Amino acid sequence: MPKLLLNGALLLLFLSMCRASAAEPELVIRFSTQAPPNGQQFQTMKLFKERVEAESGGRIRIDIYDRGRLFEDGQVAAAVSEGKVEMGHVNLSRYAETILVADAYYLPFVFNDAAVERASRTPQGEIRKIIDDAVLQGAGARVLWWIPEGSILLLSKGVSMANPKAMAGKTVRISGPTIAETVRLCGGIPKDVAANQQPIAYATGVVDVGMTSITAVMARDLWKAMDTITRTGHAISNFVVVVNEKFWRSLREDQRALLQAAAQLADKEAAKNLIEFEDAAFDELERKGVKLVSLSSRELRLWRICSSDVLTDFLGKAGQSGGRLIEAYGRLRQDPCCNPLQEREPDD
Repeated sequence: MPKLLLNGALLLLFLSMCRASAAEPELVIRFSTQAPPNGQQFQTMKLFKERVEAESGGRIRIDIYDRGRLFEDGQVAAAVSEGKVEMGHVNLSRYAETILVADAYYLPFVFNDAAVERASRTPQGEIRKIIDDAVLQGAGARVLWWIPEGSILLLSKGVSMANPKAMAGKTVRISGPTIAETVRLCGGIPKDVAANQQPIAYATGVVDVGMTSITAVMARDLWKAMDTITRTGHAISNFVVVVNEKFWRSLREDQRALLQAAAQLADKEAAKNLIEFEDAAFDELERKGVKLVSLSSRELRLWRICSSDVLTDFLGKAGQSGGRLIEAYGRLRQDPCCNPLQEREPDD
């Protein structure tokens, strides 16, 4: 009898181990982001995770480490390239120290036309392909989808930044070399502050002026520390979700196909969500008592003048990929979607 009990116990233990083994996914992918779970940009990451796990029947699990728990904003790009994490959510400007073409959307007033900016980052867009290819070749990271964050804003305490003279001598939060050069040329002192460190930096006066997107303003409640927002429209914030290329090549074809399909869905959602989000966010800020400032035509000219050398410098340093990007930009401006001489659809 004791022997039968022992055999029964061993059988139960074996079956239990089998069930546990069957429940374990065959592939676990770690995903690092600095975004908070309540943020607009996080929603497509959540969608991607849910889609992959559902479509794989639980065979693939996506573990998202939010709020910079695994790597902070400025560390994610290198972490993915070095294989320290499989996937990451990266501000394109974080690649710009070595891949300058990745900073194209921070060129002052180049992508300030909404139709041009939207068309340039469509999956089939020539400009996007140039940037994606440069990141793959230069960083060993494959871009899966883009998460646009909208126009870069200037945040301040009780002072309008509409005239660039107001920035003279002030420390300004930046990320990336191109926007840092814009700040320097227009009289400010650039200071790199990680995305998730912005609330503390603004509340404690680490920097005098914030420079970030409307998405970040809302997700991190930055309006609580900075009650004046100036809409200069000088640059655009774009993030990308990337996967380590060596890891990608190690996957089976069916796994890659599943991940790509989920990424395409996330890409469409990210583009659509931003359009709906921006107007609602500015309306909400006004209701909260935040002062929203737009540039007059004279102030816009002043900003264009003080930042005019940034594009010249970019062309001199960005190499062949930079030249191809500017040529692609020229062709895009002639396209019916983006040519002001062509009649646009009412929804554009």
